[in-house]
Amino acid sequence: MTLFRQLMITIIVIFSLMLVVVMGINFNTTKGYLISQLESTTQDSATSLSMSISDFMAFEDYASVQSSVNAVFDSGYFSNVRVHVYNNDENIIRTNPTKIEGVPTWFVQLIDFKVPVAKAVISSGWSELGQVYVTGSAGYGYHQLWLATRDLLISFFIIGAFTLVLGSVALRYLFRPLVELEKQAEAIQQRQFIKMTNVPKTRELKSVVLSMNRMADKLEKEFASEVATAQWLQAKAFKDSVSGLGNRNFFESQMKSHFSESERGTDGLIMVSLLDLGKLNNERGYESADMFIQSVADILSEKSSAVTSSGILARLSGADFILLIPNFDHYRLTLFVDDLMKQLVTLNDAGISYSTAVANIGAVTIDGSVERSGAMSQADTALREAKHEGANAHRVMELTTVNNSLLSRKDWKNILDKAIKARSFILKKQKVVSIESESLVLHEEIFMGLEYQGKEYHAGFFIGLAEQMGLASQIDQVIITRVIDILKTNGQRAPLTVNMSVSSYTQPAFLEWLNKTLKALPATVSQRLIFEITEQGVLAEEDSAKQLSQLLKKQRVKFGIDNVGKQFSAFQYLQVLMPDYVKVDSSYTRMAAGKESESFFMHTLCKMFSSLNIDVIATGVESEKQLTALKRFDVSGTQGFYVGRTQVL
Repeated sequence: MTLFRQLMITIIVIFSLMLVVVMGINFNTTKGYLISQLESTTQDSATSLSMSISDFMAFEDYASVQSSVNAVFDSGYFSNVRVHVYNNDENIIRTNPTKIEGVPTWFVQLIDFKVPVAKAVISSGWSELGQVYVTGSAGYGYHQLWLATRDLLISFFIIGAFTLVLGSVALRYLFRPLVELEKQAEAIQQRQFIKMTNVPKTRELKSVVLSMNRMADKLEKEFASEVATAQWLQAKAFKDSVSGLGNRNFFESQMKSHFSESERGTDGLIMVSLLDLGKLNNERGYESADMFIQSVADILSEKSSAVTSSGILARLSGADFILLIPNFDHYRLTLFVDDLMKQLVTLNDAGISYSTAVANIGAVTIDGSVERSGAMSQADTALREAKHEGANAHRVMELTTVNNSLLSRKDWKNILDKAIKARSFILKKQKVVSIESESLVLHEEIFMGLEYQGKEYHAGFFIGLAEQMGLASQIDQVIITRVIDILKTNGQRAPLTVNMSVSSYTQPAFLEWLNKTLKALPATVSQRLIFEITEQGVLAEEDSAKQLSQLLKKQRVKFGIDNVGKQFSAFQYLQVLMPDYVKVDSSYTRMAAGKESESFFMHTLCKMFSSLNIDVIATGVESEKQLTALKRFDVSGTQGFYVGRTQVL
């Protein structure tokens, strides 16, 4: 119960007690006054009647006595007037049943009104002739007592209602700083370090607000320090200082992670070698050489980000760059390399390169059957052939294996259209378990594939083409719908996690469909449904990712961010999105079990995520050594072949 309600209830209780006390005092006072007045009236009437009929009694004129009794009875509020005659021991009586009009029955039954009875002796000289008895009427007393009580109640209710309304307005005004403090505390819990600008004048509240502001400022600085430390360590270990791209260590760790994935599709691997870099450095100085390197890095970054958000780009050595583009077929790779060379040649027109000889490019398409060493060897061969052809030449080699080379883009378009229509995608799951106990399953991640002509293709073969063809959102809708059906029907206990394409949640129509779908789900289903998006997608479309996170939080559906740390990012997006968990890239899992300097970087990352109350899940766990090493860090869950392989759902 809120403090506002507690105070309002307290005010109502105190006001009600005051009402009861005042009502009791007023009621007893009014009742006593009415009884006293009725006693006085009846006694006066009895005395007056005894004096007026004494002569009639002496002459035994009882008819006149009866007339006097009638006159007295009709002139006042009496229920009974009786004259007792001693001479014949008879009574002269006038009576009337008590009628209580205008008074509720419950009030009459609740109130005991004592009706006074007055008496007076009838005498003539020294002789007593009889006695007069006058009984008052309770109807008058009840009527007057009810009117007084009713008016008092109405007055109290009017005053009480006015007081409550006024008190409510006043309390809300006084409680505004407390409401803001509550919002600030909730925001700090979510690691949003807001500060109150309107400081209240009340001394106690002012002190609390200023303390909260200081705490928020301190926490914000601590988090910023942790982010800066993580960025510094990441840049120190993996970033080339001249180009701003990843260095050889970064590329090697990312390549190991990429080639360890079982579900790889067709990738494009590109090597770029700059020409005459040594001459430029010797004749024009290192600043010109650095500008040449930075310009090439900018072109590579711009071109790669235009086609993918998950590419691996690095500078291998002084004049050599390398780029891996996942899910990139041979046709697109050829167009990409042609366009890239045209952009690099423009550096000579700008006077940045040493001469018209700018660079050579060697590229190759590889599929899931090609090992890392083989891929590098083929790319190096393509680069040597390009250099043999001359300056600014490029060479794109054909795919050396034939896993899916027989399927054209048109074939894939037809296959995907049919799969979407028939909802025939194959679903598999891989469990994510608690690092404390492998028997405790946190959730199970869904992987998809499809079958064509007796052969199974995982998502790596077609997801890139699906995004190019604008089919990714339709595929996501099919997968989400099927997962919801599974959660409703087959007794699935562990939550299921669906990976969402960035091209899906950037579409307002898809978000509208998702919101409507989740809104219709019972709580038992929505609590076991989780969504994942990649860090690359977040960095590319942060506004859309924010809209998605707000939608999911509104529907009370959990979500996480995958591949965290794969890109050079500032991690500030975490404060905006506040996911329920993050999955750090598998390259960091290897570092956790590696050198002390590398494991320290993993420790810093985990500490930063934990400070935001975000659970950390380590991916790519492939050995007991890695699992043991991860237990030293703030990791809540693990995923990988060692803890659980994929199974058909």
